[in-house]
Amino acid sequence: MNVDFHDNRFKTEIEAKFICPDGLGLDILLYVVKTLGFQYAKEKPCFQTDVYFDTPRYTLLNSDIGLRIRQRGEDYVGACKLSKNQQGAIFERKEHEWILSRDEIKLWSEEKKLTIPPSIIDALNLCGQTLRKVLVIKTLRYTATIHGNEGFKAELSLDEVTFRGHKGQKQYREIEAELVNGRFEQLKQVTDSLQNQLKLQPAVDSKYKTGLMLVGTQA
Repeated sequence: MNVDFHDNRFKTEIEAKFICPDGLGLDILLYVVKTLGFQYAKEKPCFQTDVYFDTPRYTLLNSDIGLRIRQRGEDYVGACKLSKNQQGAIFERKEHEWILSRDEIKLWSEEKKLTIPPSIIDALNLCGQTLRKVLVIKTLRYTATIHGNEGFKAELSLDEVTFRGHKGQKQYREIEAELVNGRFEQLKQVTDSLQNQLKLQPAVDSKYKTGLMLVGTQA
């Protein structure tokens, strides 16, 4: 699949991802962060639902692309993510988000019809293949914002996840640390310390790919 995402509406997302062991909570992660000299501010936990789409042949999955609609409260946001580079637990991806209008939300909620910006459809070059819902991810997210020197800022999240697919549902826990502002090396310092001190296992795949591995793809 030849994907051309030369579009200035795409941004670069840099984040580290780890499998979260049972019994490990956000407060323990923040304790380690504090010992490193960083400040943090906890945010209110939130609940979100992600619906992922792919072709019958899983063209997007096989091209390391994730296409989803996320509902958080009354807001609906679409996203298309393309894997670019990976260094250990740190992923670099190109991402384009769009906010669904009131009419698009009504269309999606009542008729289950997906509206995707033409620039995304053109870039995906699906050759006439239709998109269908293949995975639902329900997440309870606990988040804190981390601050450091030189304007460093990152979002640290612990996700309590339920994957729902055609083979049923599975539970999963994941830690994410996304760079908001600052240098790659600063994020790596934080995530390397978390990994070493808490013996964390890197999450080698996206949530989309992990979910399909756990609850299955349809033939």
